[in-house]
Amino acid sequence: MAAHVLQLRLAQDVAPFRRGWRASVRAGAVVVLVLACAAAIVWALLLLRDAPATTARVVSIVVGSFATAGFLVAPFWSSASDPLDPRAFSLLPLSPTGLAGSAFLAAVASLPVAALIAVDIALVLVGIAQGVHPTAVVSGALMHLATCILAARLGYAAAARLRAARRSREGGVLLTVVALAVVAPGAVYALSQSWEAGPPPLAVSAADALALTPLGAAAAVVTQGAGAPMAIGIATCVLFAAAWWVCVWRAFRTVPLPPSHHTRRLGWFAMLPGTAAGAIGARGILYWATDVRYLANAAVVPIAGVLPMAPLLIAGVPLETAALLPLPIMAAFLGWIAHNDLAYDSEAVWLHIVSGVRGVSDRTGRLVPVVLLAVPILSTSIALSAAVADLWESIPALTGVALALFLSGLGMSSIASALAPYAVARPGDSPFRQPQRLGARGAIAPAVALVVTLGVAAPTLIRAYDVLVLGRPDTESVFFWGAATGAGVLIAGVLIGAIVFERRGHRIMDLAVRAG
Repeated sequence: MAAHVLQLRLAQDVAPFRRGWRASVRAGAVVVLVLACAAAIVWALLLLRDAPATTARVVSIVVGSFATAGFLVAPFWSSASDPLDPRAFSLLPLSPTGLAGSAFLAAVASLPVAALIAVDIALVLVGIAQGVHPTAVVSGALMHLATCILAARLGYAAAARLRAARRSREGGVLLTVVALAVVAPGAVYALSQSWEAGPPPLAVSAADALALTPLGAAAAVVTQGAGAPMAIGIATCVLFAAAWWVCVWRAFRTVPLPPSHHTRRLGWFAMLPGTAAGAIGARGILYWATDVRYLANAAVVPIAGVLPMAPLLIAGVPLETAALLPLPIMAAFLGWIAHNDLAYDSEAVWLHIVSGVRGVSDRTGRLVPVVLLAVPILSTSIALSAAVADLWESIPALTGVALALFLSGLGMSSIASALAPYAVARPGDSPFRQPQRLGARGAIAPAVALVVTLGVAAPTLIRAYDVLVLGRPDTESVFFWGAATGAGVLIAGVLIGAIVFERRGHRIMDLAVRAG
């Protein structure tokens, strides 16, 4: 059976080259791209054979961890179905155990796994050159290969369930947000540090932590031999293999529904919880992704953060000091950006009021798209500020500043959008074509929300100034102070905004209809 499944897998690999010249060109381009990336990684790893042992270990563990994570999450981004989906074999007279093993072996006959094998061979050569026992090196490489293949099997199984619920694209978006929030700061840190005297301390700490996780344990065995990573790597392989067998066993006992019985695609409404807050958050994400008015507001934030640096640099302020300015500006504006969200709803807000949606659900649901937008932007901004100002040891202080301003801004926006909505451009109009407004509501309300945000975050900013500019070693207190201040203002703002929303429902609907 294993040989037959392998033959089917090879036939699927060459199928794109039999669908005409356009499909062949696309498939060939993918093959060349994958091979080029693998060759570049292999070449970089081979350079580590003569590098210091610590540098070789850190880089090898990080590369191995990213490979494992990539095999696990790649199926969520792929639009193609699993070529070894056990549900396709569920009606055949096969055993779950035999199919699980056959699918595992057949998965080796794929382009990504071939590239992974080349990377693992390079890791083996690096480990041997660094003096690690050959038995441990080979065992770690085989363990890493098995972990990645099983991770891909589990990733495809999870992605298939999301795809059956019509949630695969939204799940990929969430994974992209998480990946940007984690990978971008790490890449900024790695590129901003000098590796001539050895790996930076933070990179060593990250590698030590990854070596004790399922992602990096097998790669750690290759470069440092047996030990705790060996036990974690073996346990990971066993658990992943058991989980894969359970997936196959469930597929054999669940009859797949025909396409006509599939539910209609609900997108973000199916991805988020089936509550009022989840529905409002899903609708808000769709607005932010398609409405040019929201997109214009989001595009202004990074510009507003970077532009003030120009006059400071012209006036002679050092770049290291000027680089600290964009982060608080962007954090404040990202929190403040939702201060008039009800007005952008136009006539749609009446649904919330006539259906009796609780104010807390309305307030929290509207914050979902802002949080999804802000997380990768702020994490990357923190890393860039630390890199330019050379303040990586003050990352907690920078994070505290971002949390204080962003969370406080969200809290004040939750109050302002319910208390004082003002007229905005109608749906479909240019975002730069603003309607005439009666009175000073359109100027005073957003200004007050922004000023109060800065006021409640002022204690955190003062503490951050002492740490980042004056050099006082109290960076952890800035983080805790900023997190506590921001969380407190956010909770209070949501609760107060909920009360205002419920008590001023008729007035909000009237103002929102006029504004839209």
